[in-house]
Amino acid sequence: MPAALTELDHQTPQWQRNSPLLVVPSWAASLAIHSLLLFILISSLNRCDSGQTGGTDGELRSVGIYVKQSPDAEKTDDTEQETQEETQNNLAYQTQEPLKDVLDQPPVDPLLPELNSKLLGAGPTRAPAVPNSPNSDLTSNLMSPSSALAPPVMGTGNVNFFDAVDSGKRFVFVLDCSGSMAAPQGAPIRKARSELISSLSGLTHHQQFQIIFYNTTTRAMQHRGKSAELLYATDINRTLARQFIQSVEPDGGTDHIPALKRALNFQPDVIFFLTDAKHPQLSSADLNEIRRLNRGKAKIHCIEFGEGFPVMEGNSLEKLARQNKGSYRYYNVRKFLRNR
Repeated sequence: MPAALTELDHQTPQWQRNSPLLVVPSWAASLAIHSLLLFILISSLNRCDSGQTGGTDGELRSVGIYVKQSPDAEKTDDTEQETQEETQNNLAYQTQEPLKDVLDQPPVDPLLPELNSKLLGAGPTRAPAVPNSPNSDLTSNLMSPSSALAPPVMGTGNVNFFDAVDSGKRFVFVLDCSGSMAAPQGAPIRKARSELISSLSGLTHHQQFQIIFYNTTTRAMQHRGKSAELLYATDINRTLARQFIQSVEPDGGTDHIPALKRALNFQPDVIFFLTDAKHPQLSSADLNEIRRLNRGKAKIHCIEFGEGFPVMEGNSLEKLARQNKGSYRYYNVRKFLRNR
């Protein structure tokens, strides 16, 4: 053994025998080399930025992924779009077809019932029938052809004419338009027109009225040439009444009885009777005839125009009012001049 060591020592260079620290095992050298290579690799990776690459000028630029559709996919999208457009065009065509058919048809005359002239204007109307309702049978009876335009139920509001106030459903105004109503200075007829128009404005659409002007003849309000009848107090009928009232001018003499008889023929609840004629006076026979024809149904309110103080004794107008449950009022026409 000492001889072998001695031979090994002779083979080892002198500088190695003199420096024992420099003797490194092979496994340690391998570990050091691999560690160095790993360090270099990690350092090179840290210098790279993920998702970005350097540009030509050293700047960073974004990196993305572009997916290109195949020609078959593009063709499929175009086909779907064409299908949707074709569907929309078909729907539009189907919608226009019924409209075109309706427009191409000839006009049809409407089958409307004849209007009741008494219901002109914004008068009351019945409620329309409601199909399949619990009371459909009752409603259908109310709306039958014979009753669809039947006069509705009327109200009983108060009416004021020269402070004679009364209530009812049907009113007739009888006004003297003889030549004496133009004097003095046309004040009586102007006052009569004004009060009459004011009274009509107080009527409701559920009430009826008629106007009679008289001298030796009678003239009642008519519509479209038809015979005079009671009219509902609608806005249109009140407008027509104002035109009728303004069209009458005082003229001629006086005859009371034909006007009062014509007023009673309308079977009103209330008659307002205005005159300025003391002559002719109504005789006892005239008063009895009016009371017989009235049979206590209509109340007759009498308004007398005159000058000075009223003559109450033997006043036939006061008797007419009293015998028919009405009132009597007297107005001095001279006061109408002062109130102008």
